[in-house]
Amino acid sequence: MFNMFFPSSRRRPLSWKVVVISALLILWGLFVYLRPPNADADVEGGCKILSLGHSDDIILQGTVLTPDGPISDGCIFIKSGSIARVGYTPIDCRLNQDATVIECKDSVISPGFINTHEHIEFSTVNPFRSTGELYKHRHDWRVGLRGSTAQPVAVNGSMEDAIKWGELRHIFSGTTSIVGGHMVKGLARNLDFVEGLGEGLGTIADTWAVFPLDDVEGIIRTGDCDYGPKAITHQGTEKLHRYIAHVAEGVDDAARNEFQCLSSATFDTVPLPGGGGLSTDIMSPNFVLVHALGLSEADFDLVAARKAMVVWSPRSNILLYGQTFDVTYLLRAGITVALGTDWLPSGSATMGREAACAFYATKSSFGQVLDSKTLWEMMTANAAKVAGFDHVLGSLEEGKLADIAVFSGKRLDDPYAAAVYGQGQNVELVMRGGKILLAGNGLRKMADSGCEDVMFGAARKIICLKEELGTSFSSFETALGGVYPAILPGIPRDEPSCEPR
Repeated sequence: MFNMFFPSSRRRPLSWKVVVISALLILWGLFVYLRPPNADADVEGGCKILSLGHSDDIILQGTVLTPDGPISDGCIFIKSGSIARVGYTPIDCRLNQDATVIECKDSVISPGFINTHEHIEFSTVNPFRSTGELYKHRHDWRVGLRGSTAQPVAVNGSMEDAIKWGELRHIFSGTTSIVGGHMVKGLARNLDFVEGLGEGLGTIADTWAVFPLDDVEGIIRTGDCDYGPKAITHQGTEKLHRYIAHVAEGVDDAARNEFQCLSSATFDTVPLPGGGGLSTDIMSPNFVLVHALGLSEADFDLVAARKAMVVWSPRSNILLYGQTFDVTYLLRAGITVALGTDWLPSGSATMGREAACAFYATKSSFGQVLDSKTLWEMMTANAAKVAGFDHVLGSLEEGKLADIAVFSGKRLDDPYAAAVYGQGQNVELVMRGGKILLAGNGLRKMADSGCEDVMFGAARKIICLKEELGTSFSSFETALGGVYPAILPGIPRDEPSCEPR
């Protein structure tokens, strides 16, 4: 084998310049191979007003991303906060001659993203600085168990302000709904709070659980279910709309033990004297596992058979535990998988950055390519199903709410990639229930007194959130005093690593 590359020692030695150039070419090839499609999305394109109507109806024209595929010259007619028509040509949506018509040339029109895993109250802290230490279980880094280095995190300043700031960061990157454990009214939809659902979603919210086994103090078990006295039971979940819970966040037997205690009524039948201690079986279509990193393939087969679902947060998995699971196995098994950012300290600042990590980790760890449409579905339709709101959110279909994000960029050879990997400066329009929250400079004539100009890198945008914030964005930003930014460049500052180890 060696002589195949160096057949004769009498030949002239390779020049050091040749060696260096060859090495650089190899590194460039690896970069091109591993980077997500459309990673260098063009900022050109955008939306402009073709005609300004006097009614509240809006017609959007451009490449529409639908469940059946992209419509390259499509349209959406928005009336009373909902989608009244999706058409294949602009003329299909001319249902009201007094509607405002917006043309989004060289742009894609997508459902707003749905982030099904956030801890939104930590949105003003800085990301963890990696020490190189890897953990086996979340309680190792949470409370420093088993000789591990604890990484405690506290809310930075006012919790209400931190939540607002985090929701702004997500809105500015195309996310319109969040499952995040806390909420403020009026910004993103908060799918785990009835009062945060917003217009059109009814009165039934998701149930969010960080410690379903009542193990907040750092209880780790193997072989039994002797966790806290208030661990969840089948009776406690069977009538819930959705029970979205952290399970098996870790890579050891103690992490998998959590799944065993929640998927079998016979795994542990001996109760603790003070309550709890029994295993239960809550694997059902209304159960969503967050993380699920410690599950085996056989465990995922059970999840699939019971039609339970999974929220995947690969960046946080990789930073804390050095690995994530092969999501392609779950998809082949028929499990509905949604993407979630987790939180700012170890996860992604935006859904787009979580998607970039998902692509990279799957390719580098498992040699599998996640196409852009699959990732887009994890951020839209799958996420809506996971949260239990797919009847009104997650796709651009007639009768659904007009929660919409528009992304500009000339490279539309892969329209799904234009949405999935769109940077902040590429976000041309964000609507929640037909209300414009953010718009590109070309839509200035639609701005009212509640709107203000803000720079997203080199791109000027208009933010219309003064009523929701109770102040201007610029005043709010100044009052927070230099916390982790809500408006981000392509790769955010101090972003946690997505390099599997």
